[in-house]
Amino acid sequence: MSDTQQKELDAFFAFFSSFHLTRPVASLSDLSDGAALFEFLSLIDADYFRQPTRPSAQPSDNWVLRFSGLKRIYRLMTQYFTDILHQPTSSIEVPDLQAMAKDHSLTDTIIMCRLTIAIAVQCEKNKEIIEKIQGLSEGDQHCLMRAIEQIMTKVNVPGNQTVGESYTIREGDFGEGLCLITGGTPGIADKL
Repeated sequence: MSDTQQKELDAFFAFFSSFHLTRPVASLSDLSDGAALFEFLSLIDADYFRQPTRPSAQPSDNWVLRFSGLKRIYRLMTQYFTDILHQPTSSIEVPDLQAMAKDHSLTDTIIMCRLTIAIAVQCEKNKEIIEKIQGLSEGDQHCLMRAIEQIMTKVNVPGNQTVGESYTIREGDFGEGLCLITGGTPGIADKL
């Protein structure tokens, strides 16, 4: 695991831990089974990311069940980009969900975390999400902004402009970057 990956993973741990999820998020396996990501997504849009009728608070030891759950989450995430955010997903990086389920793949887990936070900063509850990001350390904020930027440069925003082509999130310019990502809502990210 590279130092950059470790810092990004630690930033995601801090971010998801700032929400009161059923299970604490403190290790790669806490994210790679998809349960915490799905629970978080259901907090930001409960209608779209409906919990299964029999949710399991316990992680599954069966990688095939984890894989099935991850496929469902990924499908819902890509549909959310298309249906709700009106952004194509053809350019986003596709995680190896089988490697994530079977081997707790760090690279693929980070891809799923990036997709999750990119959805979160664009959803209707984005002000709450941005406030949570603002409450993190500057280093964690920086890592999360880079994660968001990596997704946003690959999807189109309404009007067929790509965020990465129109705007740049510069190091030390987190407030403006968050404002641009969230559609220019002033005041939300001024504290950064």
